[in-house]
Amino acid sequence: MLKRGLLVAAISFAGLKAQDPASNLPASPVTPHFEVASVKECKNTTDPTPPPTSSPGRLSLVCRQLQLLIQDAYDVYASGKVDPVNTSMPLTPMEGAPPWTRSTRYSIDAKTDGPRTFAMMRGPMMQALLEERFHLKTHRETREVPVYIMTVAKGGSKLRPTDEGSCKPVDFSDMNLKPGGEPWCGAPRVSRNGPTTVFDIRGVTLDLFSKLLHPDGRPVINRTGLTGTYDIHLELTETPAPAGPDGGAASDPSPHAPDMAATREQLGLRLDPGRGPVEFLVIDRIEKLSEN
Repeated sequence: MLKRGLLVAAISFAGLKAQDPASNLPASPVTPHFEVASVKECKNTTDPTPPPTSSPGRLSLVCRQLQLLIQDAYDVYASGKVDPVNTSMPLTPMEGAPPWTRSTRYSIDAKTDGPRTFAMMRGPMMQALLEERFHLKTHRETREVPVYIMTVAKGGSKLRPTDEGSCKPVDFSDMNLKPGGEPWCGAPRVSRNGPTTVFDIRGVTLDLFSKLLHPDGRPVINRTGLTGTYDIHLELTETPAPAGPDGGAASDPSPHAPDMAATREQLGLRLDPGRGPVEFLVIDRIEKLSEN
């Protein structure tokens, strides 16, 4: 669903906090492992999840959903570096994860044998830890699947180019970076106005914006040909389903038509069904953590 895809992205970004004074350290040619790591299941999962904390030799994560740990390790920070275009949002579709990976949360307290970057600990080092403790095995594959193709609508784009200095790039070397204040580039902000959900995103490329959209659960491929960054303001209004013959809600043959119409009318962008190549992260094997 279009609104849900953007909302998940916004929530993911809202937990961002810079913690990496070692961000300029060179990446190790050999994937390092944590020297010592404690992994414990959280019994109380109703409390808000605090942001991760780290120093050059330690990583602490409190009650993190296992599925998000996997997506961060194998997608967001997979290279051991921070991608300036995608700083905190998993964008690769994941398949094969059992339902318990979404409902189970774990706290991790890990130490390294020397200074390591935040991205190295959250990516390659976390991969090694997940493979050791959960016997996780994954692979990537690209295949042709049903998608939506994003193009410029008839009449032209209504997008507003980003003004220089109107948002700030995420800098993981800035220890004082905290939520609030001047908006981050590429960070979705979500607000509600009655039945209307409002999304504001500054300094976003259309390649990244297209990956935040999932109408009908389908990926979106950007084929607008537009480059540069834009400020996107999108208002999506929920409309009740029409009544059926028995007085109940009738099934809507096109439940996301209002969302797609809003994208066309407000942004000058079309979303048309088609087929295209999409890369997937596939979970081949994962086991529950053994109690030590």
